[in-house]
Amino acid sequence: MRTLWYMGAKTRLTDSIAAAVASASPRGRAVCDLMSGTASVSTALCGRYRVLANDVQAYAQAVAAAYLEHDRASRRVLETLDPEADLGAAYRRNRDALLSQLGPAAAVEDAFLRASGLEVAARDRQEDPNQAGLFLAPELPPARRRLPVDAQLRAGAYRTFALQSTPTFCEANDARPSGPFRDAAGLFERGAIMARRAAPSTFPYHLCSSYYPNVYLGLRQAVDLDSLRYAIDQLSGRGAAAKRRHYLAALLHAASVTTSATSHFCQPRGLVRDAEVLAVLQRRSVSIPSRVLAFSHAIRTTCRQTDPHEGSRASCADWRTLYASGALDLIDVVYADPPYTADNYSRFYHVLEVLTRYDYPELQVSRGKTTKGRYPVIGERHQSPFCHRRGVDAELRALCQETAARGASLVLSYAQENGLWFKVQTERGASPAEAREGFLDLARAAYRDVRLETRGLLHSGQGDSNHQVTELLLVARKPR
Repeated sequence: MRTLWYMGAKTRLTDSIAAAVASASPRGRAVCDLMSGTASVSTALCGRYRVLANDVQAYAQAVAAAYLEHDRASRRVLETLDPEADLGAAYRRNRDALLSQLGPAAAVEDAFLRASGLEVAARDRQEDPNQAGLFLAPELPPARRRLPVDAQLRAGAYRTFALQSTPTFCEANDARPSGPFRDAAGLFERGAIMARRAAPSTFPYHLCSSYYPNVYLGLRQAVDLDSLRYAIDQLSGRGAAAKRRHYLAALLHAASVTTSATSHFCQPRGLVRDAEVLAVLQRRSVSIPSRVLAFSHAIRTTCRQTDPHEGSRASCADWRTLYASGALDLIDVVYADPPYTADNYSRFYHVLEVLTRYDYPELQVSRGKTTKGRYPVIGERHQSPFCHRRGVDAELRALCQETAARGASLVLSYAQENGLWFKVQTERGASPAEAREGFLDLARAAYRDVRLETRGLLHSGQGDSNHQVTELLLVARKPR
């Protein structure tokens, strides 16, 4: 299963998690993956159980829906997908409308790529061989700008083009495009964005092209994301809902692994070193449509292999809201993988959330400027109590108690060395053994049978090498 680039993805632990779920309720038939993220756990479980995959982030729901929400009719749709017939005409219509304004700037990007020995709109190696060659990048007139032959000077010229010359929509004041962007002023004006906020489905779609060009994406990539998102929304007729689920998930996967930031969208790269410039250009040379075809193929393959249980579905809600809705009434086991650091995931995956909602959100402003990370305002980003020192203990206790109150067993993933709850206990003077015992006590108040399993993993973070960490699986049975 090819997944999104994601912090704390449980792909390597799915066998252990599946075994823990089975032991938590041996005769169970329905499982809730409460914070589903990449849907790797939901997908691993959906062949045996009816799965409710839930996440507070809309993009995670969109990904889970593509893997889980299938009946006989949608399975037939998957087997007869034709991306060219489904998306081709609408994609090109939107793309051409944007390139009529951004074409000169995209031609400059093409020139930098070719001068660096890179292919423009390079295809994904795992693209579906049956769809090879679709959505080919249009040839643009050569850029008039002459690029330096010297690699160091050319890297400096690209910094100027990407970081200084490329306009982006600003909440505080209107951008003033010039040079190769002068024909695209209408894409960055405040009035134009305000109109899109009132009517997001207005043609042409240009959210990514206005918010993120040469930030997290190359110019062509931003145009392609907008244009494919437009094409997905235009799907209609028999099987349209299943196609929209499938193609949107493929688009989110493609955006995730093509970002020219690191492995998420917390901050764009500063292009300080020449090696960083080349790394960014390599990412920006990749074709988004080709990546979409590759992930479309991968999702279809995974669905064939897992054969999702009919009745599985995906939802988008805070866990407390989900519990209050009665959705857990027929659930035997809850698997929960809450965030375990002080970092809210909404800050790391905001671009995927924006691409899913496609609503031209208001952007956060600091000191009169839109933030470098181009985050939506804080009110539009989920802030989890699991990420707050003062709230994490109460939130974990409440999760155990509320799950038990609904008669379900609980399997809870957490990290020991860098888990926020454990850090708080250590700061209070607890030994590792005492902290583990206290972690078990979180569930003992609500369950009669509680045990803790451990798995050693190698993790790597930004700028550091692999280091050993301990992943914990708390298994709680027999609600009190």
